[in-house]
Amino acid sequence: VVLANGGHAKMGSVTAPWEHFNEWKKINDEGEVGVIDLDTLLLGTCERSRFLDIIENFCLFQEAKGGLNKLVGKYHQVLGVNNALRAVHHIRQNRGRLGVFWHTQGSGKSASMAFFSQKVLRTVAGNWTFVVVTDRTELDDQIYGTFQRCGVVNEGHVQATSSAHLRQLLTEDHRFVFTLIHKFRTENGERHPVLSKRDDIIIMTDEAHRSQYDVLAQNMRDALPNAAFLGFTGTPLISGEEERTREVFGDYISIYNFRQSIEDGATVPLYYENRLPEVQLKNENLNDDLNRLIDEAMLDPEQEKKLEREFRQMYRIITLDERLETIAENMVDHFIGRAHRLCLCDVDHRL
Repeated sequence: VVLANGGHAKMGSVTAPWEHFNEWKKINDEGEVGVIDLDTLLLGTCERSRFLDIIENFCLFQEAKGGLNKLVGKYHQVLGVNNALRAVHHIRQNRGRLGVFWHTQGSGKSASMAFFSQKVLRTVAGNWTFVVVTDRTELDDQIYGTFQRCGVVNEGHVQATSSAHLRQLLTEDHRFVFTLIHKFRTENGERHPVLSKRDDIIIMTDEAHRSQYDVLAQNMRDALPNAAFLGFTGTPLISGEEERTREVFGDYISIYNFRQSIEDGATVPLYYENRLPEVQLKNENLNDDLNRLIDEAMLDPEQEKKLEREFRQMYRIITLDERLETIAENMVDHFIGRAHRLCLCDVDHRL
């Protein structure tokens, strides 16, 4: 559905509420300057080849309360997935390093994973298997649930429940396998056995740069030595990790950052207000003392006790009941008066 007033235009699915209608700002490339007008939307979505691409590869039907919801890819998902698909077509040249797909939190990474895998299965010859790897149970359940509700996964028991189950799944023929990276563990630091030498396996990892360089990640690569890697992340790569990330995944293939997401209305703005309940420290040399303690990098048992004593006093100060009550009162007042913002602060677990 396209809605326009002659100048501005938005597109959404037949089941989408108004807040899920979005502009189509770019046509061919992410590097283009975004333009919000009817011409851009029509060229980006209704030109014959692009229209057929969206209909075939960027529509999902998701089970929800009240019936099916139709999901239509947004411009950043279409451009990003098509960039990733080009990397698949050059999988030999890039040696299986398909790239890093950086789309900020809340911009639909799970749906992008589904769009990508479905388009590969439809358009690229091969008996493809996709292994979706995360490092947290809630992420694993979230992505698996999205794929199930959209009908992308139509076979049961492909979410690994243990290391043994994962090994079984990877030696069988499945379109999709979902797992935590921790299930690639071995006993007593043994080298992980090779489970498949197939070269038509694509490993899609969520939050790629967070857990892909340790022993478990090496075990994963030992288990699937010829697999290709595509890294999805909602945050930019941390300084110092870029080179290691390129070694595993390659360069960025798609970037849709937090600023772009806010401008498009896909993510609500994040506001920071510094609120510091006053505390009074009697140690006038606190900064010097802290710096001196931090400089002592190699701590023996006695030094560790000394550090603990120093910070125990500070902990008692910042967790005073009066201070915690002030923080709690401020948060209640904040959410009652301005509930559209998120209040972030250091608080004690007793709150």
